[in-house]
Amino acid sequence: MKHTYPLNLFLIFCGLICISDRAAAQMQATADFVGGSAVIISTDAEQQSVHLQPEVRQDRGWPCWWYCRLDGLRVGTPVKLSVSANPAPYRERQVLSQSWLLPDRASISDDNVSWRHSPEPDRKDNVATYTFEATAKTMWVGWGPPFLPSHAEKLLKEVAETLPGAKVFELARTRGNRPVNAIRFGAQESDDARPSAIWIQARQHAWEAGSSWVAQGFLRWAASDDPIAADLRSKATIYVVPIMDVDNVAIGAGGKASVPRDHNRDWDDKPIYPEVLAAQSKIKQLLNSHRFDAFIDLHNPGPNDRKPFYFAPKMDGLPKLQQRNYMRWRAISESLIEGIEPEFRFTGYIKTQEERDRVSSNWVRNHTTPHVVSMTLETSWNRSEGTQQGYQSVGQQLGLTIARYLNGDPSAD
Repeated sequence: MKHTYPLNLFLIFCGLICISDRAAAQMQATADFVGGSAVIISTDAEQQSVHLQPEVRQDRGWPCWWYCRLDGLRVGTPVKLSVSANPAPYRERQVLSQSWLLPDRASISDDNVSWRHSPEPDRKDNVATYTFEATAKTMWVGWGPPFLPSHAEKLLKEVAETLPGAKVFELARTRGNRPVNAIRFGAQESDDARPSAIWIQARQHAWEAGSSWVAQGFLRWAASDDPIAADLRSKATIYVVPIMDVDNVAIGAGGKASVPRDHNRDWDDKPIYPEVLAAQSKIKQLLNSHRFDAFIDLHNPGPNDRKPFYFAPKMDGLPKLQQRNYMRWRAISESLIEGIEPEFRFTGYIKTQEERDRVSSNWVRNHTTPHVVSMTLETSWNRSEGTQQGYQSVGQQLGLTIARYLNGDPSAD
């Protein structure tokens, strides 16, 4: 009798290897990491497709941010990523409109470091399906390029190592006991000199990741050897906070319209968030030690806003000096920030004056001297420039705007 055991064992062994390889190659989707947000509705390994929705974190703000890792992809073949709104209410029976979470292009990455846009999606029955080629076995997908506390830590360390005298400091610890880090650099105050002071902060709304990339663009330019940047550093003390709402960024929540308060409605005499209180305290200190000149709060606007713009106060109620400064700032910005809207916008959608006064830029204007410009810069995300590079370009252009603005003395009549 002819024995075939070795051959049979070999075939079984090969079969097991094939099964093992196939199992290892099964596509999986996960958001179980810092900043991640996704409810996986379905996956199909054969079609290499996944359907997800942003995770609703009750009372932690708008569920528009999604960020997910895809494993086991077949390189060179299409990936179909379908995204739809989460029907669960995020607070008090409120459900977010899908327009906020379905960008014209998703952000995709091979390494979770460098991000690029996907092609535009197919839209059907309130679902957007983004199709792109798998260029690695593991890829990351997101509403936009993420900017996490680890990004902020790396950025601040980089700038501090570049600029002698720069100081990274902990502005506050959040309600969740996370550090809110910031940096101070530039001119030093002395008994006979009161340099200009500028305060820039980003990410009061956690989902607005692009605002932190704008802050990075500003910081990298401001720390560079560009002669204009060097001149700015010689006459102004600059504070930058890359992420204010660290808690919601860390858990992948949206942050906007949070309970008990939105960060950007917490600027009153008794703020709930420690980081808001700390920012208020620092700004008050700067009024005594410096000539405080400008406050810029960095945000991202709605899906239909295709150009950057400022929210600023109505001019007719301001002192003439302050009106002049806002008009001058606007003219400089229009010449330096590519595509920015030529007119200021006003927060007329906020229903009461009491609530408007709790917006950061309004609080600053109401608690500082009559020459200060205090405003929100909204950088559009739903456009081809809504990328790491595009956001950082706006940050650099903001730096050039500040530098030119300070060529004159804003406090002088």
